[in-house]
Amino acid sequence: MAVVLKRTMDSLHGSVDDLARELVRVLGVNHTDRRALELILLAGEKTTTPGLLADRLGLTAAGATIVLNRLEKLGYVSRSLHPTDHRRVIVLATDLAARRVAELVSPLLDHGGKMLSRHYNATEIALIVEFLTRTNELQQDHLKRMRELEPYPQ
Repeated sequence: MAVVLKRTMDSLHGSVDDLARELVRVLGVNHTDRRALELILLAGEKTTTPGLLADRLGLTAAGATIVLNRLEKLGYVSRSLHPTDHRRVIVLATDLAARRVAELVSPLLDHGGKMLSRHYNATEIALIVEFLTRTNELQQDHLKRMRELEPYPQ
C-alpha cells in the first residue's frame, strides 16, 4: 500500500506543479512571484510585510523587494505604511489580483468541494483533511531542513 500511496502522491505533486506553471503563464509572473502573490492573498487583510514574505520564500530582503516591485508593476499588489507603526510597510493584494486568481482557481475549488461531498462523508473528509495537514507539516519541516543546506558545488 505504501508504494501505491507514494505513486499517488508523486502524481498529485506533478499535477500541482503543472497547475502552478499554468497560473504563472496566464498571470504573467514567474514562480516566485506566483508564490508570493499566493501568500499575500492567503493572508487577506492580515498584516503581510516584505520581511515576512522574504522569510516564507527563502529570499533576502532585497529579493523580496524585487518580487514586490514586479507584482506592483503588474497591478497585483500595493504597499503602504503600517497603520500603527509607520516604520513598517504592509503589502496587500489588489482587487485585480484577487479577481484574476479567483477566475483561475475557483472552478477547481468548487468542483473539488462538490466531488468530495459526493464521494465522502464528513468523517472521511475530516480524515482527508488531517492527512493533508500532516503531509503539509512534514513538507514544511523538510523545507526548513533543505534551506539550511549549501548548494551542491558546480
